[in-house]
Amino acid sequence: MTIEASDIIVWVLVFLRTGAFFMGIPLFAGKMIPVRFRLGFGLLLAILVNPLVPANVDLAHHFIGAILLAMNEVCIGLLLAMSVRMVFFAVELTGHLISYEIGLMASNSVNPLLGSSDSTITTLLYYFTLVVFFVAGIHYDVLLAFTLSFEVLPIGSFFQKANPTFGFVRETATVWVIGTLMAAPFIAMNFLINISFAVLGKAVPKMNVFVTSFSVRIVCGLALLISSLLLITSYVLDHSRRSAHVMLDLIQP
Repeated sequence: MTIEASDIIVWVLVFLRTGAFFMGIPLFAGKMIPVRFRLGFGLLLAILVNPLVPANVDLAHHFIGAILLAMNEVCIGLLLAMSVRMVFFAVELTGHLISYEIGLMASNSVNPLLGSSDSTITTLLYYFTLVVFFVAGIHYDVLLAFTLSFEVLPIGSFFQKANPTFGFVRETATVWVIGTLMAAPFIAMNFLINISFAVLGKAVPKMNVFVTSFSVRIVCGLALLISSLLLITSYVLDHSRRSAHVMLDLIQP
C-alpha cells in the first residue's frame, strides 16, 4: 500500500478543520475537557470523513501555500464552531440580565465547563441549554452540517464570498436580540416592582421600601424563572436548529 504526500496533506488539512471545530463548539470549548481529548475527537472525525472529502492541494506544493491553506482550514473550523455557539452566548447574556433584574448579580459560582466565574442563574441556564441541545438531538444536525461543509467548501478552497464576515456579524447581532427577548419578562417584572414600591413608598413613608423590594424581587424573579422555562426552551430549540443552516450559509458561494 502506497501513501502519497498529497494524501497526507489532505488528511492534515481535514484534521486542522475538525480540530479547530471541536476546540470551539459547546461542551468542548472549556477547561473541563482537556485539549488532548478535544483533539482526539477531531482526529477521529478527520479519519472518518477523510476518504469522502474532495480536495485540491495544488497550492500546498509551495511552503507558503501550505501555510495559507492550514490557516484557512483553522479559520473555517473556528467560524463554524462560533456559529453553533451563538445560542449559548445568547443564553449567557440572558442569565446576566436576569441576575441583574432580580438582584442576584452578586451570587457568583464557578462554571467548570467554561472555567469562568458567572452568576448562578447564568451557570444554571448554560447547563440547561446544554441538556436541551443534546436531548433534542441537535448535535447530530450540527455534525451533519459540518460534514457537508467539506462539499460546500472543499479542502484547498478559500472563502468564496467577497466578505463572509458580514454574515457572521449579522448572526452576532442576533445574540443581543435573542438574549433580550428571553429576558424581557424579567425586565418588565422589575419595572413593575419598582413602580409599585415607588408608589408604596409615597403612601407609607415609614416603610423601608429599598430592603423590602429586594426580597419581593428575588421571590418573584425565581417564580417567573420557573414559569419561563418553556419560553427559554422554545428559543433555544429554534435557534439551535437554525445554527446548522447558518454554518453552511456562512461559507456558501
